[in-house]
Amino acid sequence: MKKNIPKIEFKKYNPQDIIGLKKTRKILEDKKDEIILYGGVFIGILFLISGILYLNSPVKKVADNVIFGEHAVMAIFLMIIGILVIVTALKEKIISKTPLADMYTEMKAIENEKDKKDKKNNIE
Repeated sequence: MKKNIPKIEFKKYNPQDIIGLKKTRKILEDKKDEIILYGGVFIGILFLISGILYLNSPVKKVADNVIFGEHAVMAIFLMIIGILVIVTALKEKIISKTPLADMYTEMKAIENEKDKKDKKNNIE
């Protein structure tokens, strides 16, 4: 008296398909340059603002102007970091207006070809 138990088959789902990570990854790869640009400018502006606010903070007089000097150095450091982050984020726009634009685009094309070859050969 064997009972015929129906066999249940489950479809194999890729968890990334269910969550939508593949679509999200593709969107991020397509918009990577824009995200870096806007994120870099935003972070650079935050550094600049924090440097300005740090420079304008009140200083307690302990001995001469030593503490003010420390505040000023830290504020200038934050502002320089902010400027460097902004310049780095805007590097492609800055380079496109210089005579180095052709060389930069050629190097970028070579890098893209290497990336495509690596992906084709499954080398990461």
